[in-house]
Amino acid sequence: MLKPYKIMKTGWIVVVLSLFIIVTITPGLCSQPKKVAVIPFLVNSPQDLGFLQDGLFNMLFSRLSDPGKVEVMDRETINKVMAKTKATLGSKGLLNESNARIIGANIGVDYILFGSLTHFGESVSLDASMVDMTAKKPTLTFFEQSKSMGDVIPMVNTFAGDINLKVFNRRIANEMYAVPKVSPLQGNSQYSNGQEGRNSGGFINLQQTSQKGFQTHLKFKGQINALAVGDLKKNGSIQVVTATDYEIFIHKLEGNRLLVEKKLEFSSIHRIISLDIADINKNGYPEIFVTSLNIQREGLKSFVVEYNGSKFITLTDDESYYFRVIDGPDNGKILLGQRYAAHPYKGKIYTMKAMGTGYVKDKKLRMPRRASVLSLVKGAVTQKDAAEYVMINEHGRLTVVTDTGRIDWQGNKKFGGTAHYFLLPRDDLDVTFQERVYFNPRILFYDAGDDGKKEIFAVRNEELGGGVLGRYKRFTKGSLEILSWNGIALAPVAKTRTVQGWISDFAIADIDGDGQNELVTSVVGKSKIAIGKKGISSNIISYKLE
Repeated sequence: MLKPYKIMKTGWIVVVLSLFIIVTITPGLCSQPKKVAVIPFLVNSPQDLGFLQDGLFNMLFSRLSDPGKVEVMDRETINKVMAKTKATLGSKGLLNESNARIIGANIGVDYILFGSLTHFGESVSLDASMVDMTAKKPTLTFFEQSKSMGDVIPMVNTFAGDINLKVFNRRIANEMYAVPKVSPLQGNSQYSNGQEGRNSGGFINLQQTSQKGFQTHLKFKGQINALAVGDLKKNGSIQVVTATDYEIFIHKLEGNRLLVEKKLEFSSIHRIISLDIADINKNGYPEIFVTSLNIQREGLKSFVVEYNGSKFITLTDDESYYFRVIDGPDNGKILLGQRYAAHPYKGKIYTMKAMGTGYVKDKKLRMPRRASVLSLVKGAVTQKDAAEYVMINEHGRLTVVTDTGRIDWQGNKKFGGTAHYFLLPRDDLDVTFQERVYFNPRILFYDAGDDGKKEIFAVRNEELGGGVLGRYKRFTKGSLEILSWNGIALAPVAKTRTVQGWISDFAIADIDGDGQNELVTSVVGKSKIAIGKKGISSNIISYKLE
């Protein structure tokens, strides 16, 4: 039997240990991240500045987010909340501090940020408020005016810095959000709405190459799934390579027509969805990297073809990678590969290197969730020499990503769209149903204005009825849009003439050898038959880039 003093001593030890555990562990448990709701700013302007509203939201989202400390609600959630609270805001949709507190209480956040941007003529003003839902801190307000739209970023940086310091006790170096240099093309190009500036650079000629606006080089009975260009034989002549489900056609340009120089036929179990050309194995002859699904569209059967000096041979086949070639430093090329996964937007993405007659993964890229290598490109966007990628995500949104995987900007307009799809594993509840996941086409960087700054070229294929058909996509028209970073967002600068049907792929190269590059596109015409590929025809057309 224990003596009383031993019992007391043991009890004190238990109490001390308990207090120690509470003191050391409780702060970690209680230190939940602060939740912030950024309400999309009201934009008052005689012009359509929807992209500016998106840019403001994304800037504040990135500048206020602090993993583990500050959690900013995503735009989709905010949009759903605002749709349900229109009655609270009144007929004019105005948001004041009183209404903001009601909205903040309904969604359970610690802070709510709202405001407006007014643009008239050359002047611009930013008016914003950061409301503490607990009322422990006074509402942080901000108002500033300027005579230049270019001052919007410094305004937002200043306000975000105030919030981080005064609300979250976090000091951010303003150099992190330096204002990028604006391209001289901005405001002086052929805009999507047809306005013409004083110095149009190369974009005017996208739509005025000839009296018809473009040149048709090939009419093909069937669906062209993919396109690539390159000097396959290293003889100074550029070939245009196209693919159907299991055939590859190598064309040469004679006069204004593309003639078939070589036809390569492969097993009918292939469903080719992408082509790329680059000399990755450094043997002097560029390889053709072919991304192919199997006939069931449930797996990959990619392969690589190369000209060996006398004929085209298959270097490797049955590869479980989606391939994409992107520009590297010093005009070099980088091969990317996305490993097969049960969902085509979930596989890990790597840089690839040649080994023997095959290709192996090298370095893993840090990408956000739901990325596809087929619509991924590397290049500086927000500022010169930034380590960034641009992609079209699964939902068709253009996204700017840092090389650490952080999303810096995301648009709200749909881009991409193809008829190429992957079938997900069957649902156990309904073994007859397989969900389709559609792929998006490539995007490219290209310095169209010859000013040292590259613009983004991205396909926009528009679906029948805006996509109301759900899992079955049919396209009515397509165009290629050119976008440039305006300091806040990727904004449209110009676009090609709209074509009937959809654009399956495109490339930029001097296919006619006249010293000027062409924008070469493969266009799949509208079919009168709703199911299958019967009756489908395709064209290859080009626009001159001057």
